[in-house]
Amino acid sequence: METNLKKASLIYNPTAGALRRDPEQLERLMCALREQGIEISPLATTYAGHATDLAQQAVDERADVVIVCGGDGTINEVAQSLVGTETALAVWPCGTANVLAEELHLPRNPKALANLIACGSTRTISVGRAMKPETDWQRYFLLMAGIGLDASIVQGVDLGLKRLTGIGAYLASGIDYLARLPITPFSIDFNGQRYESTFAVIANAAHYAVWFTIAPQAKLDDEKLDICLFNVRSRLAYLGYAFLSMTGKHTRSSGVVYQEAREAKANSNDAALVQLDGDVVGNLPMQFEIVPQALRVVAP
Repeated sequence: METNLKKASLIYNPTAGALRRDPEQLERLMCALREQGIEISPLATTYAGHATDLAQQAVDERADVVIVCGGDGTINEVAQSLVGTETALAVWPCGTANVLAEELHLPRNPKALANLIACGSTRTISVGRAMKPETDWQRYFLLMAGIGLDASIVQGVDLGLKRLTGIGAYLASGIDYLARLPITPFSIDFNGQRYESTFAVIANAAHYAVWFTIAPQAKLDDEKLDICLFNVRSRLAYLGYAFLSMTGKHTRSSGVVYQEAREAKANSNDAALVQLDGDVVGNLPMQFEIVPQALRVVAP
């Protein structure tokens, strides 16, 4: 789909890994955008959730596009205000994890990204929605919801170590978690059946974190979610699945359930943790559903 994107807000996270290493690259992106005739308003985030407020401001001011410079967590915050609007989302990958940029095949070069935005090449993708039963709480996710093991690993990440080593902080937290293996089982219902699990990924995209492909058949523009369940309590089994998931071969294992669904509901007696796009958002119980064709994104 071709449009004409001329007015843009640039929301950036000053603590994002690439910006800490090379702060001047933000100016290079803005120069490249201005060379393309795009009116740009830079907006820095200063607290958790700030990107959502800034994106809503951009929508209210009728921006054609919101460009996000940060990791998947910052992108998720921005998306909360853009879902269901005419304002498009553009991503410049410069955070610890940039899974959405990989899914959309977006360039890292500032001039290439500016040219893509100026050309107005967009597509519409579906998003996931997580909801707390009997409350008004809801939150969208672009990539995945994770229940159990991975949410606990995210919860255990040392933020100081993350600033120093990036993805290494997640590896350290994962090793620590597997050493202790504090399993929190839960049940999850979808497609008319109930399953027991210790780790579940409800995916809207194929890639997961940096190296893994947990839901190899998932596509951003599908009108479904791909659900991958693991129900094991063994360190060795989880390490084996981690190795297989680097190529998506874990789905062939007898101990893994992999299905498509439009909605799911998960419960836990021990209040298992839930993460959305890499940020812990709360505990079970929680419901999940697909929201078809909900967000415009800049993409080749």
